[in-house]
Amino acid sequence: VVLAATAPSFARLQGNYQLRSTAHRLVAAINLARMEAVQRRLPVSLCPAPEGGNCAGDLSQGWLLFHDADRDRQLDAGDEEVIVRAPGLPEGYSVTDRAGSSPATQAISYRPDGTVRRNQTLLLCAPAEHGIEPYAIVLNRVGRVRLAREEGLCPGAQG
Repeated sequence: VVLAATAPSFARLQGNYQLRSTAHRLVAAINLARMEAVQRRLPVSLCPAPEGGNCAGDLSQGWLLFHDADRDRQLDAGDEEVIVRAPGLPEGYSVTDRAGSSPATQAISYRPDGTVRRNQTLLLCAPAEHGIEPYAIVLNRVGRVRLAREEGLCPGAQG
């Protein structure tokens, strides 16, 4: 009886932990992009990239961090250095815009001074059946990134 009562709460706890660690992984990648841009004094982009591919898809499929010499937010063969290639998120997890209406498909590009073009909020969501509150990854024009809760609604969530 005790096992049956604690299993759902343990699954929720485990899902919450996985969501939090995934959020921190994405924030660390964004912070690395900023740091690399400032240190190199060159533009650096973080773009969605499926494993083994170039800039395409959405962030839940993985991402690519690279020196973006021509500032086009696309990795060009030969003249732009890949800094990090990261695998996708766990099955069922997603990264969307703040409204939860579309996947995060846009690159995040840092200028050499560590700033970005615009404010942006990404929503990191666990599978809907877990019923876990999403994390918002908030990026301001100065280039700082922070995590927040209660800043959006995931696709398929009731609310």
